[in-house]
Formats: sequence, structure tokens, C-alpha cells
Amino acid sequence: MNCFSPLKFFVTECRLLMVGLWVLFPIMGQAQNEYERCLQKAGFENVAAYASHDTLTATLENTNYRGNYRGIGQAIKALSAYDAQIKVFRLLVQEYQKPQVVVQATRTSELWSVQVDYDTQQLEQQFITHRSATAARNEEMRTSTTGKIDVVLHPIFSFDNHKLDKLAEVCFFLAPSIETTLWRGNRIYLQPIIPLAHNLTKSNPDRRVQLGVLAVRQEWLNQKRWYLSTTLGSFLYNRYGVNAELAYHYNHQLDFGVRLGLTGEQLLLPNKWQTTAPNKFHGMANVNFYHPATSLQAKLSAGSFVYGDIGVRADLVRHFGEFTVGVYGIYTDGEKNAGFNFALPLSTRRQLRRGQVRIRFPQYFTWEYSMLNYYRYAFEHMGQDYKERPDKSFTTHYWQAAYLQQYITRFLNGVIR
Repeated sequence: MNCFSPLKFFVTECRLLMVGLWVLFPIMGQAQNEYERCLQKAGFENVAAYASHDTLTATLENTNYRGNYRGIGQAIKALSAYDAQIKVFRLLVQEYQKPQVVVQATRTSELWSVQVDYDTQQLEQQFITHRSATAARNEEMRTSTTGKIDVVLHPIFSFDNHKLDKLAEVCFFLAPSIETTLWRGNRIYLQPIIPLAHNLTKSNPDRRVQLGVLAVRQEWLNQKRWYLSTTLGSFLYNRYGVNAELAYHYNHQLDFGVRLGLTGEQLLLPNKWQTTAPNKFHGMANVNFYHPATSLQAKLSAGSFVYGDIGVRADLVRHFGEFTVGVYGIYTDGEKNAGFNFALPLSTRRQLRRGQVRIRFPQYFTWEYSMLNYYRYAFEHMGQDYKERPDKSFTTHYWQAAYLQQYITRFLNGVIR
């Protein structure tokens, strides 16, 4: 006669549970790895991902796609095409291994809705908790950017029609920037400025190879409200020293910031390397506002320019997706100046960057025209600034939450490509 044994039943159930877990865990790990493989195949780096019910959480860095909004949009599209059951995508987006924004995209039957926020700490902590609770705790981030070298072939074009002895002074330079990231939030630059074609006079030092950027940049803080970075080394436009930038995110559209620098002048002459002491203090407070309805960015800066003159600069920039066209005006120590600038896509929408050394073109070509380049304003170097990284513009490294939210939404809904 068979009788029910609680002990035997318990042992049998435990065996079945263990077999089930033995089968299930590899499947779960494989599914999670497939999300990461999907992002890797799409060209993203510093990738990690996991799914829970209808929500996918991922972290990534866009190094292949032109424009931040396009890179984020392509990641969401790739993941959505891979798993149609996922409805909510939460992305922790990095730059140089440092989180910049959190993007949440929700897919409905017809349209995508997108939210972008600066508060990255909560999602980053969730990744740490998830990784510590799984077998991934001993793994490095997949496809890491650490130690990889990017050689970016920047063109520089100079046109000066304020000369009295010639119609215009025209110069074309090649400025290859050798860049790498060695640790979180770090970027190292080495950029020579090589003249290729010009009509400069023999006494002009720009006829010779000059040092553009040779610097170490570190992003220290990027949280819900605050941002802080410093750069030490040689900067574009013949300056060297230290630069610091502090910003406060008032909301998704409005930022307040301070830009501080202590620099000296450097110049390569025929027989010597000429430098001055880094005793020029440069301090500018700024307000940066983006208006999604008009795609207009307004920036007002006031303080001390590089050579000590005190004044203000106002910029108004119109974003056309990746194209930008702007105008500006400067009033400093009684002198006035104005001009325009623009940024145009230079590379293809996607550049493959594989291997340890990757050669590519910059994402954008930027140029600025100054109306006044003579008399006191020019002779005393008034209204001057420098660039502490080679690709700095109104388009690259632009992480304004309202801008990203607007253009990621338009990209996912097929309004722009």
C-alpha cells in the first residue's frame, strides 16, 4: 500500500526546483547577453543590459553614430527590433565612461514618448546592485573604450579679409587629434596644427607646425544638478594653462555656469619655443537656454576674456537637427564686434570604429566669422577665447536634456533620420 510521505515529497520538489533553476539560469543569462550583443553589433561600447518584464535597462556609450540623439535613437531601435515584447527602454548614456543623462523611451501602438533627465545616480546604482547580485559582478563592462586610441582628422580653415596689402589671407590646416580615455571621465588629447596650403607672409608663425591641444581633461562631477570638469595643458589658439567649468542645471532647458581659466601664451618661432607666464585670468559667468518649440539656443556670457578685457558676449543659435547656424555679438571695454558661426556634418551618419587604433573624421565641421579683425579690437586681442578640446562647439558634447528629448522623439517617430 502506497502512503503519502511529506519528506519524500519535499525531496522530490527540491530536485525538480534545482533542475528548473539549472535550466532557467543559463537561459536568463543568455537572454541578457543577447541584449548586450545586440548593442555591440550596432556599434556601441561600454555596454551592459538586463531585462525585467516589459522593461529593458541598458547602459552604453555612442562612439559610432554622428550626433548624440541619433546614437541614442539607434540603440533604442536596435533593442526594440530585437525584442518586440519590451515596451519601456531605460538607457544610462555615457561619454568617456561617465554617465551624462538617463533616457526613458516608451513604445505605444503608434508613437514613442521620450523623457530625458540629468539624474543618473539612481539608475547607475541599480546597475551596481544588479551586477553584484548576478554572475556579472566579476566581469568588466563589455566592449570597453579604455586605452583605445582615436585619431580624428580635423580640418581647420582660416579666412581673413581685413588685410590692407592683399584681398584675403587664406589658410588650410590639417589638425589630427590623437585621443584616448584611460579611466572614468578622462580624456587625453594630442593635436598638432599642420599647415597644408596658405598665402601667409614669411614672418607669420602659423606657417610652421604649431601645437594645438596637448591636454588632460577630467570630468569630476555630473549629477542631477551639478557638473564640474577641469582641463590642464595646451589649448587651441596658442594658450596653455588650466581651465575649469562648473554648471548648474536649473531645469531641463536652463543652465547656469562659470568658466574659469589661468593661461599664458605659447608660440613656435623659427629658432625657439616662446612662452609667457600663465598669469592671464579668464572668468566668464554664463546662462544657457534652449527653447524646444523654436529649436533656438541662447547663451549669454559676461566677465573677463582671455587677455583681461571685461565684456559680454551674446549667442543665438538655431538647431536644425545636426546643422546649426548662429549669430553673436560682443561688447568689451567700449569696443563692439559681431559675427556668425555654423556647424555642418562632416562624417557619415555612422563611422565604424573597431580595433585598438581607430582613424576617423570629426562628426562636424565648425567655423566662425568675426566682423571686426583690425584696429584696437584686434591689436589688443579683445574678445578672445580658447578651446580646451579640439571638437568643442554648439553641436558636439551638447547634452541639454530638452534638446535631446525633442530630437530623440522626432528620430524614433520617423520625423528625422
